[in-house]
Amino acid sequence: MKVLTSPGFIICALLFVVHQILQKGLDITFPLADRYLDNLLTMPIILSLLLAERQYLFKRGKAYCLSALDVVVATVFIALISEIIFPLFSEDFTTDWWDVVFLGLGSLLFYVTINKIPEKEKA
Repeated sequence: MKVLTSPGFIICALLFVVHQILQKGLDITFPLADRYLDNLLTMPIILSLLLAERQYLFKRGKAYCLSALDVVVATVFIALISEIIFPLFSEDFTTDWWDVVFLGLGSLLFYVTINKIPEKEKA
């Protein structure tokens, strides 16, 4: 699975895990990272998993990439759930529109770095 072994995905996943261990496990805080890093890394991770699912489970091939519309729809869906729906049902969640900005930046990061046709497949 090339997508899940791409440097972009690995870096995002490792940063996410390390940040969770530091924040929740070791109680080490970095205020700016605690607020926005997870939101920035969420979309590259989710979209990479979606791309892997489409390439391998649905057998669309290694050259398949998500369209810009796929990325936008997934981003809007995650933003609606995390910033509107969850806060309606639980006080543990709050709406922060900066989170939406960072979800969008994460999606852009995925689109320009991970969501690429492999060089061998272009020809």
